[in-house]
Amino acid sequence: MVVLFIYIVVILLITYFEKRELLKGVFKTSKKTTWFISGISLFMYYVTVEQGQVITGILAAQGMWGLWIFWSSLLGAFIVPFVFAPLWSKLDFITDNQFLLFRYSGLSAKVLHAFRAFYVGGLVVAILLSYHILAFSRVIEIYFHIDKFSSIFITGLILIVFALKNSFQIKLKTDFFHSFIYFIVLFTAFYYLYTTSGGLKVAIVNFKNSGPFKLNLFPPSEVKLAWTSWFAFVFIQWWSAQLFDGGGPEMARFTAVKGKRNAILTALFPILLYAFLSFFIVIMAILVLSQQQTNLGESQFIYTIFNCVPEFFKIFCLIGFFGMFITTAESQLSWGGAFLTVDLYKKYLNPKQSEKHFQIISFFSMLLLSVCGVVIAFNLNSLQSLLKVVFSIAAGVAPVYILRWFWYRINAWSQLSAMISSGVYTLLFPYLYHKNSVVYGFAFEEARLIIVTLLTTLTWLIVTFLTKKDDVEIIERMKEIIPDKKTLGKQFALAFGLGLAVVLIVLFVWKLILM
Repeated sequence: MVVLFIYIVVILLITYFEKRELLKGVFKTSKKTTWFISGISLFMYYVTVEQGQVITGILAAQGMWGLWIFWSSLLGAFIVPFVFAPLWSKLDFITDNQFLLFRYSGLSAKVLHAFRAFYVGGLVVAILLSYHILAFSRVIEIYFHIDKFSSIFITGLILIVFALKNSFQIKLKTDFFHSFIYFIVLFTAFYYLYTTSGGLKVAIVNFKNSGPFKLNLFPPSEVKLAWTSWFAFVFIQWWSAQLFDGGGPEMARFTAVKGKRNAILTALFPILLYAFLSFFIVIMAILVLSQQQTNLGESQFIYTIFNCVPEFFKIFCLIGFFGMFITTAESQLSWGGAFLTVDLYKKYLNPKQSEKHFQIISFFSMLLLSVCGVVIAFNLNSLQSLLKVVFSIAAGVAPVYILRWFWYRINAWSQLSAMISSGVYTLLFPYLYHKNSVVYGFAFEEARLIIVTLLTTLTWLIVTFLTKKDDVEIIERMKEIIPDKKTLGKQFALAFGLGLAVVLIVLFVWKLILM
């Protein structure tokens, strides 16, 4: 408990010495920071408490080829660093939602701006929070040997407490502190998992014997559904549902630094670091599954780590899991809170109030999001299934976020129709998935991804050409910040080239490891 006490004291001290930031601005830094600090903060946003659990569940059910759900995203991972991070840094908004009023014109821009503030800032962020709340509640459940209801309730209370001190400037420093804890816990847990499993070679043999095709890096030819899933991951999911333009919680890190170069480094550093560390996380999941101590599904990752580390180190693991949870949750709270406060309440509902009033509303909105996340988490069972629902809701929407920067025929109605239709088609899909449907041979989630992508894309394209273009002034304003076509072509070519190279390197390294 001494370790936990020291941790709490450090967090309180950071908050105390940066308390002035609570009065200067909740969602934006009052001064620029270095790319390294901002990059570490972004890395900690990417490193979430549920990753080991989800990976363990995928490996248990499908084997190595199931990781294409993550590997495919590497194909477009470098587009944000080389193309969009410098643009966000140049625009320097408080929220990425404010870009809508910069990019689009007229009543449609205001409708989209208000709708997205409520839909994303309220509903989507609450769903994302529930995902992380459930993941960390499992840690508490296993560590303290309590029931699911109590663990989710405790997780929610902790999140509410942290929401009340969630200033972005303070967050940058606590993220840096949490990164030290993360690295210590990751490598120490890896060491103990490695030794208690009898080494990697033994673990790989045990993992291979746990089921057919577990070491295959590509789906087995004998399993048709496996190949349809792989097709959906590699040819559709990464660009349809994952490749956004670096808005959301990421944008705040790009605007926290000064200049194009620092913005690129901020975005590039965490991608490269996580690509390297992901090998350790997956190996840890293999080591966990090789021991076959229990049948807890995704929770087996947490259970095995707490069982294999020495008693004195368990509290470090608890804090390490918490650090991963709170860094991501705070980022999403800040994102959603900014949408609800700055883009909805201050812009449309009650604009003539003091800054102190808006600061109170900021913390109240984050408190409300925490409560909503807890309520949703009580009704969740599987992290992997929720992840695929989130991909489906985003299916077909991501291309609009990319193309709106360069294709000026896209207007606010285009983006609004994409956002609404993807959610509607996701809800309707169970009624479309039957024996006579063209995608019946696909797994349910992958079939949903394909159909929702096609229908959403068709919807927003039709709406685009049925509605008028934006004003000339808007288009000219965009052209002033966008590089010329030749430069853009080079940036995209470099980004795609690096993405493909990293995917091939990942496959090659795993081939060597699993031999």
